[in-house]
Amino acid sequence: FAGATAEIKEYNIAIEALGRPSDFNPQTDTIVRVTAHTLRKRLEAYYNAEGADHEVHIGLPSGHYMPQFTYRGANGAIGAQAGRIENAERQRNMQSLAAWLRPHRVGRSVSAVSVILTVALALASYYLLAKRPGARPFPTAAAALALNSAAPGLHAMVGSHAQFVDRAGSVWEPDHFCSGGTEFAVVGHSILGTEDSELFSAGRRGQFQCNFPVVPGIYEVHLLFAETAGLQENSRSVGFSINGGPVSSVDVVDDAGGDDIATAKVLTDISPAKDGMIHVDFTTPDSFVNGIEILPGFPHRMLPVRILAARNSYRDGEGNLWLSDRYFQGGRLSRFGGDLSKVPDGGIYDGHRFGHFRYIIPVARGGRYTVRLHFLEHWFGVPSGSMGGSGSRVFSVWCNGTVLLRNFDIYAEGGAQPVVKSFVHIEPTAQGKIELSFMPTVNYPSVSAIEIIPE
Repeated sequence: FAGATAEIKEYNIAIEALGRPSDFNPQTDTIVRVTAHTLRKRLEAYYNAEGADHEVHIGLPSGHYMPQFTYRGANGAIGAQAGRIENAERQRNMQSLAAWLRPHRVGRSVSAVSVILTVALALASYYLLAKRPGARPFPTAAAALALNSAAPGLHAMVGSHAQFVDRAGSVWEPDHFCSGGTEFAVVGHSILGTEDSELFSAGRRGQFQCNFPVVPGIYEVHLLFAETAGLQENSRSVGFSINGGPVSSVDVVDDAGGDDIATAKVLTDISPAKDGMIHVDFTTPDSFVNGIEILPGFPHRMLPVRILAARNSYRDGEGNLWLSDRYFQGGRLSRFGGDLSKVPDGGIYDGHRFGHFRYIIPVARGGRYTVRLHFLEHWFGVPSGSMGGSGSRVFSVWCNGTVLLRNFDIYAEGGAQPVVKSFVHIEPTAQGKIELSFMPTVNYPSVSAIEIIPE
């Protein structure tokens, strides 16, 4: 409208419409090309469906970034009127719009058409996402307050077109936040370290982008991975960045401790970009991800992690959610089966993992944590009349190479009552992990629940 079409360049769109920093490099960041492709398809889908009767259709010609405006005449045909509307009333409206836009331009890099492109992107995204059956509605102001206080956040499957409810009761949405790359599915793999293997049954690989609409606030982002291609360490590097920030990389096999093992990267202090989105960009050709969580967070520290050695979640008397078992390697689950009605929050102790096992729990790097281990003797000397007692189960617990408990005996310390052991100032590994190894001395080690509390 303002005749500034020369300013509609990849760099300007990245900076002014998509919120990228001034050092944006189109050679390494394909966000504009991918977003333009997505916008083009969404516009086509919209005008082929509910927008078919609109008098003006907005298009984005293939290979170009300048929008094309075509007028749909009274006979229903689309006229090739690229930017020109014959009706005098529409011309006056366009001139008024251009007159308003000229004094409101911000510097040379923002043109009227850039504004229109941004509006088109927002409208197309809204109609295609918000109106999709079962889609998550954009949060209102009231929803924003709830989201940042008690709501479970946003859980997104990647590469999957089906909704999934995990054992903690969280609803994972189908993949309508990501574009680019290639979708893939995983068949015949048993994923260790999770009771929700379905989360790792699909994904997206290559260079691609994920954009999550959120309300203003502080968020914690979890990227979920499980390497299922049979690769060894140093075979695949996943590069990713948040909101156009520095690129981080992860070797999933090394991070998880092997193939077919669930792991996650935890990123804190994430705020939406200027466009109200949290952008997660995967930058290397062999990148991939299985799922992404966006959780309301705290400034400068991670959310607490509470894990039960059980197949289902539990909410304690203080309202804390204990997640189903995850990030484990080795051992097996079992249930107590006895009367825990007189034990405060007995649901924490109803199950246990026993055997020769370890937990590799992802946390945010750079902080210190308090680790609490919850125990209840499930077999030896319990009131049901099992054999043995003190000395029947003895084991040690190591954390990141340092011993926490040596020759620990649950029954000797607590009898038939729960035992809680706390350890402070635990620093994560360089990978952002707290690794807990349970080493047998006499019979099998056992644990009922684990808490990781940021200090």
